[in-house]
Amino acid sequence: MIAEPTHREDLSVKQPFSRRLGALGCSAVLSLALAGCATEDGGLLAAPTLAAPQANDRPPAMFAGQAIAWSELRSRVFELSGGPVLEEIVLERSLQSELAKAAITIDAEAIAREERVALEALSTDPARAAQLLAALRKAQSLGPTRWQALLWRNAALRALAKVTITLTEENIRQSFDAAHGPTRIGRLIVVPDIAAAERARSRLQAGESFAEVAAQVSIDSSAARGGLLAPIARMDPSFPSAFREVLFTLAPGEVSAAVLLDNGYAIVQLREERPGDGVDPSTTRTEDERLARRVLERVEMDRIARVLLSKAKPTVFDDALLDSWQRQSR
Repeated sequence: MIAEPTHREDLSVKQPFSRRLGALGCSAVLSLALAGCATEDGGLLAAPTLAAPQANDRPPAMFAGQAIAWSELRSRVFELSGGPVLEEIVLERSLQSELAKAAITIDAEAIAREERVALEALSTDPARAAQLLAALRKAQSLGPTRWQALLWRNAALRALAKVTITLTEENIRQSFDAAHGPTRIGRLIVVPDIAAAERARSRLQAGESFAEVAAQVSIDSSAARGGLLAPIARMDPSFPSAFREVLFTLAPGEVSAAVLLDNGYAIVQLREERPGDGVDPSTTRTEDERLARRVLERVEMDRIARVLLSKAKPTVFDDALLDSWQRQSR
């Protein structure tokens, strides 16, 4: 599932670890690839399918007048991306079973809705949103087939999530705070154990820049940006409460002690504080409810996907594919 960005127009500083700590990468959960084609009368979409190449298929490529055979490609392709793709297919099969149990069907409108959700999360300007989505798909190798399959998975996960979530006043307050309340911008280092956290803190205390240490040792996706995070609200449920509590106790430039998270230890530095915009909550109620529900759905969708994949035990016969599957973090 591609997490829907909370901060529009800011793909360079996307939401990092948040509740997705140890969760699925984008390959398994959201996209718009061939999830089956809608019928001309708007009928239901089938789950994605993948046809295996046959022995008598034409070669996939030619070079210098010679064929490049499937047998030459298979092991390398499996090593590169076989695990993530197998994970996508396993999740799709698992979702088909869950949808059947719940008597839920995924139609063409559900797929189209997922594409709209992705575009709206990127920008309120349709042209800009399309541009950002194209860049995102390119960066994450989401061609037509995987993109459509990803949207089908998201539609299926959202349909299952809606059955279990309950919107509360606290959720709505959190949504308002995330959109209109004071925010803080920080840098983050995430390491797997306390020993690594102490080594990182020693380097920081010795005068090394936070950005440099984050880029070298952090296992969070923000490492590529020197640990830089998007603006974070005090009540933003997309982030672990322990992380938010620490961030909102720091003074600008201050570095935290190691904070225990689900997938390791975090060290946080506060860079900047930003005040709220002063908007009256009574004027934003409808939008706050919509966004709060979207956050709850996203968290539950991610949980369902993790649970289904944790139960999945495919039998993998190809050694290269098995190696790639076992290297996937779930």
